[in-house]
Amino acid sequence: MKIDLNAMGYDELMAHGDAVMEAIKKRTFQEGFRAAKQVQRKLAKMNAEKSAQARRDEIVEQAKAYAEELTNYGDEVRYEPDMWSFATSDVEFVVNRDKRTVVALLKGARTGKVYAKGIAKAAPDDCFNVHIGKAIALRRALGLVVPDEYLNAPQPTEVRVGDVVSNPPEWTGAVIADDGWPLLNGRCVRLKDARKYGLEIIDDSREEMGGE
Repeated sequence: MKIDLNAMGYDELMAHGDAVMEAIKKRTFQEGFRAAKQVQRKLAKMNAEKSAQARRDEIVEQAKAYAEELTNYGDEVRYEPDMWSFATSDVEFVVNRDKRTVVALLKGARTGKVYAKGIAKAAPDDCFNVHIGKAIALRRALGLVVPDEYLNAPQPTEVRVGDVVSNPPEWTGAVIADDGWPLLNGRCVRLKDARKYGLEIIDDSREEMGGE
């Protein structure tokens, strides 16, 4: 219904104006509240993703340090087959990225005999990380309990140079710097494009390219 302001008296115009201003303030508050809630939800999501990535980074560093600590004799560890004896064994890691597995073999330093073996295998929906895999496999070979944080590490949320990403079901490649040279062998994608298209991170070991 169209309102005829010219037909209103002074008091009616004042009352109508007050009602309009009140409606405008109420609408502005409601829209501002909704906008603030949207921003809050976005920030909460960003913080959750950052926290998950930060926690995964911590776990990867712990796994690296753990493997280095246990092999502080070079490539050897102290293996105790029972409570009455022990032996210093060589450690050999067998990494199969296609099968997403890491195997830790404890071999006799002189005989080369395999005394114990531990296997770590990434779940189908998990991102493979060789450092976490080595820590899990080594602990299993030594008969030690595997910490839950290794088995249930948060999935990565931030693509970085050196990651292996996938665009299921066919395309897989390594992430290179935006100003980097394409790889001579194997597929690759620039960092900005991997982030733009939300490519899935399937391996964040970053051993070969060494980038962050």
